[in-house]
Amino acid sequence: MQYLTMDVGGSGIKYALADESYALSHKGVVPTSYDSHGDFIAAIGRIYEPFRGAVAGIALSCCGELDPTSGYMFSGGALVFNAGTNLIESVEARCGVPVSLENDANCALLAEVHDGCLTDCRNAVALIIGTGVGGAILINGQIYHGSHFHSGNASFTKVDLCDPASPPLAWLSGVGALLADYAQAAGVPAGSLDGRAFFDHLQRGEPTAAEALDRFCSRLGQFIFNLQIILDVDAFAIGGGISAQPVFVDLLNDKVQASFDSAPVALPRPQIRSCRYFNDANLIGALHHHLAPTV
Repeated sequence: MQYLTMDVGGSGIKYALADESYALSHKGVVPTSYDSHGDFIAAIGRIYEPFRGAVAGIALSCCGELDPTSGYMFSGGALVFNAGTNLIESVEARCGVPVSLENDANCALLAEVHDGCLTDCRNAVALIIGTGVGGAILINGQIYHGSHFHSGNASFTKVDLCDPASPPLAWLSGVGALLADYAQAAGVPAGSLDGRAFFDHLQRGEPTAAEALDRFCSRLGQFIFNLQIILDVDAFAIGGGISAQPVFVDLLNDKVQASFDSAPVALPRPQIRSCRYFNDANLIGALHHHLAPTV
């Protein structure tokens, strides 16, 4: 049996055909630039049409806070027009096949638990470092959704506990914050480089780039320390495009370990692991949720 799996984000909709062995084929992406929920559903329909009659269902990974059972979108994340809609009902009405839905960070976690870097874990956290910081929590082998389906929403946590007006984590530990910090220190225009260009500068041995990455990992490492103290998990899976850079994950792990080294008492330490599935994580996790929705 084949399924159409989609990863809906703020900048694009990735899609692929997949079978029950999670092999992906016919992969593609279309830009996300829609003004209304109706336009968005029409775009989903256009992706589906070439596969009509060939798939047994659609597995959706989507940004925003949502109820994966009912399909209700509490927020649309970057796609604000989806807030207050029922995405499962809308897509099923358009395409006429069974549809499943789960939050994108939760899908990334599911992929890693199913056959990735977290297969040996009962308790874990996935942190997806992108524009913001997406989070997903595994407790006793199950996704923890929270009382209002907002668990893991790391982007809006406050880092400075002494200043209620301080910026949230997304402004300090998203990839944009790393690039802005480097651009200011290097005296180059903000927005003049992307992550690939930054790591090119780092690889060439630029001290300014190394210092910016050090500050970035220090902030994120302290956040992971705090989460570990509260949740006491086995491991943190670090995802997003930046996680493909070993120098980033290695330095982040060093910062986390330094926080535990300086603790006044011995505390259990989590392992810091790179996600196995990078750009395909949400596609695989969405299918896993479709086939085994209880995790």
